Amino acid sequence: MIRKNYVVTGEDVNDGMVMENTAYISYAIRLLYHFLFHNGFSREKLNTLHLGLQEGNHILICYKNLMFTEHFFVKMENCYIEDKIKIKSCFFNSKNECCAEVTKEVEWFDHIHKEVIAAPKQILQHFNSNTKELVKNPKGAFRIY
Repeated sequence: MIRKNYVVTGEDVNDGMVMENTAYISYAIRLLYHFLFHNGFSREKLNTLHLGLQEGNHILICYKNLMFTEHFFVKMENCYIEDKIKIKSCFFNSKNECCAEVTKEVEWFDHIHKEVIAAPKQILQHFNSNTKELVKNPKGAFRIY
């Protein structure tokens, strides 16, 4: 669905310079927000619609450590929408080796009514119809292929 390049920063690592579990979760959610932004739903627009994301459970599987200053990319591979949105993101190092997988549950939250709601249809259509993969090119724009 979408892919974005990153570099492991000092904020992401523990004392052993290994990327921490919380950083993997953070990058997975960040990628979801990039996907929404690309489809016309910036954080400002979501705030105007009084919508937010409420994070739920997650599963992290690490195969190989990502280290401080290492280049990597995150790819949102699957997205299942039922009562909750389940997103699977995979982390790859510069050698294109899968280093970790995060499966994250998120729900839409209505700020006005203070309750979890079903995915709005205007947003849901982008998840269902977006079968092409988006890749960020070096200049920061997205390319669809």
